[in-house]
Amino acid sequence: MAHLTQPNPNFGLNFQTFFSGWLSCQQKFIDQLISAIAPENIHNNEQHQNLIDQVLSHYQQYYEEKSLAAREDVFLFISPPWFSSYEITFLWLGGFRPSLLFKLLNSSVKDLTEEQEHEMEQLKGETRREERELSETMARLQERIAAPPLFNLARNFVYLVDGEVSDADAALGELQAGMLLVLEAADGLCGTAMRKIMQNLSPIQTVKLLTAAGQFHLRVRRLGVERDQQTVQ
Repeated sequence: MAHLTQPNPNFGLNFQTFFSGWLSCQQKFIDQLISAIAPENIHNNEQHQNLIDQVLSHYQQYYEEKSLAAREDVFLFISPPWFSSYEITFLWLGGFRPSLLFKLLNSSVKDLTEEQEHEMEQLKGETRREERELSETMARLQERIAAPPLFNLARNFVYLVDGEVSDADAALGELQAGMLLVLEAADGLCGTAMRKIMQNLSPIQTVKLLTAAGQFHLRVRRLGVERDQQTVQ
């Protein structure tokens, strides 16, 4: 009897190891960002731009590794096992919602001009529209999991013969490809939103936003791990 292709579990473990190391580096960058917005450094635009480039490169590394792992097993990123239960509550298509950036911007950058505020409102509207479109696309894909014929093929997998397994392989492969496209589009939207926001900010404003984003991420991570540990105890 033929068999459905199974994802390599090592890719999930490898990404989890990478993610742990990536978070450690993230904390070091946050320390540098906090130092960069200290009063004695606030006008050092060259330092700010160099640090911005390094932090963005750090995020780029994350998305590249995530993309490679998702191509092996996209379902891992729908509900990542390396996330705490609290982190899962913030999860949207494998990551944080891009529109969260605008909330972090409002809380961290207090000196936006009227022109900047106008540009940000337009960008926020565009980003939220694209978020809704991607959410709707993912919802349609997930509906297919529970709908015939894919549900029947999965439910009766143990009884399938070669031709039916081929059908199941094809259906599952199509589903995986669709979900991968949506997850990559979601990551792309996050990157696009950040780039467009930065185009309208000064270097010091960008440093403040990156600081707030990094601190938020690690704070959610820390609280989630602590809560899960308390639940186990």
